[in-house]
Amino acid sequence: MSTKSVSLDEQRERLERRANVIRSRLLRTIDALDERRHQVQELGHHAKRLATPLAASVAGAALLALGTAFAIRAIIEKRKQRSLSYRISKALAPLRAEVKPPIWHDALRKVTLTFAGLLATELAKRGAVRLFDGHTLPALGNGAMSAPLLGR
Repeated sequence: MSTKSVSLDEQRERLERRANVIRSRLLRTIDALDERRHQVQELGHHAKRLATPLAASVAGAALLALGTAFAIRAIIEKRKQRSLSYRISKALAPLRAEVKPPIWHDALRKVTLTFAGLLATELAKRGAVRLFDGHTLPALGNGAMSAPLLGR
């Protein structure tokens, strides 16, 4: 055999070994990625499976806290109602209470004030027209009055 053919065979073997090494690395990388994909899918599956019990437990804790708050409030209110000062203030409450007028009284009062305001405005306008009727108003010019008000 010639040295040239051996070197070509040797080069081919080296290339084949290198290709095999690269192929095996690529296959290991693909296997690792596939394993991670399976792990992510499994994690998502577990998260979906545990979401309902977790939401139910959070809702239960909130409901328990709310119920406890209402129960404590009821206990405090009941204890307050048993005190003598609360009973006396409850008995005297009708004597102190302000009587609110009906809503139509308030509406009537507002309408009356509106009309009174409109009437006063109109009377003021008419009075001003009568006051200045026949009189000349001062003209603005050179900072001095050019024509004084004339009386009737």
